[in-house]
Amino acid sequence: MVDVLVLSVIVQEHRQGDDMTYRRALFGSTAMALIAFPPFAASAAPLAAAAILNDFNAVIYTNASTTSDIQGAAVVGGNLKAATVYSGPIGNQPSGFGALTVFGNTTGNPININNGGNAYVGGTKGAIVNFNGGGKYISSPGYTISNFETPLNALSQALSLLNSTSVLPTTGNNEVIKAIPGSNGIAVFNVTAAQLAAIPSYSLDINGSSTVVFNVSGNTTFNANNESGMTGANSIIWNFYNATSVNFGTQLVGTVLAPEANVTNNNQIDGTLIADSWSGPGELHYYAFTGKLPSDPVPEPASIALLSVGILGLGLIRKGKIRF
Repeated sequence: MVDVLVLSVIVQEHRQGDDMTYRRALFGSTAMALIAFPPFAASAAPLAAAAILNDFNAVIYTNASTTSDIQGAAVVGGNLKAATVYSGPIGNQPSGFGALTVFGNTTGNPININNGGNAYVGGTKGAIVNFNGGGKYISSPGYTISNFETPLNALSQALSLLNSTSVLPTTGNNEVIKAIPGSNGIAVFNVTAAQLAAIPSYSLDINGSSTVVFNVSGNTTFNANNESGMTGANSIIWNFYNATSVNFGTQLVGTVLAPEANVTNNNQIDGTLIADSWSGPGELHYYAFTGKLPSDPVPEPASIALLSVGILGLGLIRKGKIRF
């Protein structure tokens, strides 16, 4: 039904308008296609941001270096120097992937991959990998790091444009940050790095929100003590949408979305980490994101094909090969 509606709207746009209307319809439909259907290899289904945040503990676009555990599955676009991966997984390895996917090289000391996790290394296997529990090297998953970057970058930018529904309280020790969800169940805080840096300690009241989004502008150092335990670990997103440097001095609960930043964590992150690069002694604890995202689901292949037919139809109409 949705597919037919899309094609119908495109045709009606042309029937009722002039050449400018046609151009707007074509541009709009093409833009929607690019957003809803990110580019992907012919042999692999497109990756959706929600699925990535649910399935992986870390996605690092370039290089990563850590001396601590990564509990869940990890993807590294560049080189990796690590200690232990897949130390505390929940469920199976992500479909089509192993516990560790490195598109560059592995370096440094031996890497332990626990709980039967598999690994793919596209470059030089410079570090010994100890497969504990029956894992092995596997072949390429059929994706590149850009297949992760496209939906995650789009998500970060989409979240950054959301209107605020909540505000931070007056700064003080043990301040209670209360989320106020919008009609869609998503609570949004739009704050600056300076506002975060001013918080000494806090607890978070998610207040029935399906998701709590903190859009943070600017390079950030965050050292506030979290007094609310694991509250929101599966539903908070810290979106550092334009930062190039993010440093966490203390524990942080929730997903970190920092697609342009080098992230350093001196303590644990209880959630998924998305970053341009990553270093630090803090562990990554696997808490799959299960909240709601304000984005359209990735359509099935039939939907992609039908929309393509619709766009092709516009071209034929423009050339006068189809008349009404």
